[in-house]
Amino acid sequence: MTFIDELITPFIVKGAPTDQKAFAFGQIFKAPVYYPHQRLELWRPDIVDQRLHTARNFNITAGVPDEFKRPLPYSFPPLETNEEFIALRAKIRPVVLIQPPDAALAEVPKVSMGIKLERHLCVVAPAFGLENAEGYSKVPDEFLQRVRRLEYPQFCFLAKGGPLTKDSLVRLDELQSIAINHLQPTGFALSAEALSLFRSQVSLFTGGSDGSEFAGYRDLFSEESSPS
Repeated sequence: MTFIDELITPFIVKGAPTDQKAFAFGQIFKAPVYYPHQRLELWRPDIVDQRLHTARNFNITAGVPDEFKRPLPYSFPPLETNEEFIALRAKIRPVVLIQPPDAALAEVPKVSMGIKLERHLCVVAPAFGLENAEGYSKVPDEFLQRVRRLEYPQFCFLAKGGPLTKDSLVRLDELQSIAINHLQPTGFALSAEALSLFRSQVSLFTGGSDGSEFAGYRDLFSEESSPS
């Protein structure tokens, strides 16, 4: 049985730029990645000064009836009545850069009280280690084999090496925006062949089109598995 990380070697190469202006699709960084929650949890204060509108002693809460429609805004910390502080966990993880900031936005004229267009955000795909601290796999072997044979367009397998201390699963269904200043360059990126495949996979998963290269590899694995 053949896997994509055996057909494409090396999958990760050294020599990626560390200058922010040169950041590009397929580079690998370390960055704070949050965990999306099924249950919305909010930071709410125990004490609100009704005159000054200042809030303090925040705690995590959930299921409050006035979420995003509080009766009073906060002056400090500043928060409008239709805004909330969301409680999320985060961890420094490897990420694969999907889209760096658009430098052309710096040339767009600013409008008073308008939308802040230039926010210096990067779209990244987080990578999750496939082994726990004791060395046991976090996913079934059969599932991992199917990922390595491109049966799931939302997942990409990366073998350990370079900045990856463990075999990892890149999740395209958890794309996140990260400020460029929070990206820690590792000096590594996907190899040219892996980059071409990954670009095709991202296009297929996010747009449902132009994923011919990814589909071609997947068909190859499917033909290999079919009885002759």
